[in-house]
Amino acid sequence: MLIATKSIEATVFFFISLEKCCQVQMLADQAAAARGLKPRLIDPENAARTQRRLGSDMGGWFNGIPEFQLLEHEEGRRFEYIPAQENM
Repeated sequence: MLIATKSIEATVFFFISLEKCCQVQMLADQAAAARGLKPRLIDPENAARTQRRLGSDMGGWFNGIPEFQLLEHEEGRRFEYIPAQENM
């Protein structure tokens, strides 16, 4: 899986979200197959509407912040962005 966004927070959030979605999809596929059925698909219009509401970089950034807060709490230190120096 490859996720790329404008911020590390959004990238982390969308990666974790995609991983969870894949797990749910696998469970749905297995449950449907066990009953001789196929999973019901989301129509493209609803999928696009969901993406517009939940898939923005700002939304990903905002939802990714708690992941970093939890990591900082667990590690006992604050993570800060330090830009690379030009002409090192």
